[in-house]
Amino acid sequence: MNMHYSGSTAVPAHPQHASGLRYPDSRVVSVQRVAGWFAEGFHIARANPVLWLVAILGCADFVTLFELAPPLRVVAALVGPVLAAGLVLMQERASNARPWSIRETVEAVNVHRNALITIGPCGAIVAYAGQLIAFVAFHVSIKASVAPNGVHDLTIVYGAHNGTGNALEPVLNMLAYAVAASLVWFAPALVVLNNVSPLNAMAASLRAVARNWRVASVFGTAIAVDVWLATFAPLLLRGLLVTPLVSALIVLSMYGGYRGIFDKP
Repeated sequence: MNMHYSGSTAVPAHPQHASGLRYPDSRVVSVQRVAGWFAEGFHIARANPVLWLVAILGCADFVTLFELAPPLRVVAALVGPVLAAGLVLMQERASNARPWSIRETVEAVNVHRNALITIGPCGAIVAYAGQLIAFVAFHVSIKASVAPNGVHDLTIVYGAHNGTGNALEPVLNMLAYAVAASLVWFAPALVVLNNVSPLNAMAASLRAVARNWRVASVFGTAIAVDVWLATFAPLLLRGLLVTPLVSALIVLSMYGGYRGIFDKP
């Protein structure tokens, strides 16, 4: 398989951002490829198992921490894409049998820090905008009335609506989270490996996830199970088993998934 990364892992003097919506085109792949991506990531991790075990457990710990302390999710939006970029860079180097160091990875990520820091908040804005729309649609009502003297009265009522319409609120929230995750999923890799601007990277990521919705459903299901277990499973069980497994699936397959969907066959 030929590798064609304009940015690669070299540290350019100045990040180059394409004008307009220009980005590597994605292709549709089979859902069976997920197992191959995970196996590829596992093969890479075997060369330095301690480092990758720490990375996976660290990601799981971050997720648990952000769930326990919701205000820290702002930090997650800023740090998440930076960490993802560093992990995919290390996988790219190891996959091509290139020597690399933590310092070199940090330097390469630092070149794109502004672009990477932009991606997370954009995804968070989409998610919170979806929640706001759902709240207004299902929990806010506006009543207008006219008094006998001609005075108009406008009343805004906040409260839960009773009825079947409320069943659509979780669906709308889930859709907003899905769009937000799709914007962010491949964007860090596109920024650091293809030197794509944040807007173009998020547009390309959204399009790639939409085209490969079957593949995305595998990761979405794993994340949904982790979130669902949070409602009743003991924190220790999730922290030691479920969340690390989900983190391993995502971390070890991120570079293989990126290459499988964006690299030329």
